[in-house]
Amino acid sequence: MLDYDCIVALMPAGIVVRGMCPHLKSKWVDPAVVVVDKLMRYAIPIIGGHHGGNEIAEMLKGMGLIPIITTAMEFEEGLSVGIGCRRGVTADEILYAIKSALAEVGAKIEDIRVIATAEIKKDEKGLIEAADRIKKPLMFVSKSDINRMETASPSKAEKIGLKSVAEACALYYSKEKRLILPKKVYGGVTVAIAV
Repeated sequence: MLDYDCIVALMPAGIVVRGMCPHLKSKWVDPAVVVVDKLMRYAIPIIGGHHGGNEIAEMLKGMGLIPIITTAMEFEEGLSVGIGCRRGVTADEILYAIKSALAEVGAKIEDIRVIATAEIKKDEKGLIEAADRIKKPLMFVSKSDINRMETASPSKAEKIGLKSVAEACALYYSKEKRLILPKKVYGGVTVAIAV
């Protein structure tokens, strides 16, 4: 596959799907793909909606196109779980921390709408594997978006230029922008939960 973050294709979706299929590897490495119809009315992310496609479709709104967002996260209710972690933590450590945090607020894995972390964690294998195991979207928040969030607690992440990780990321993807569990540390994993 070519090395692009997003491909915008002005052609029928069927042609795009047939052309891309032999090249697709995984949602973690494939570029986002947005299809635009021939009359340039609609922008439809068909691959990588959570990894840039939805954002590009929204940007195309500025050109008069209507974004058609079909990813489930935008329509579901539930908790936004923010995660900060040390490099090299395992999926089991991440899942233990998530389950422990959920137990503190009387919630279960099924109540999670999204797991969010800092963009610098895009290659954190344990985190990716944990999200895949529980089949929840894993979203990455940019440094500038993190630093715009109003968080409850100071963070050691300030050493790397981030106001926060777990709390800011939980708040960023939450609907009400309200923490129900301020950051809590479980071994090498920090978890915050927002609604």
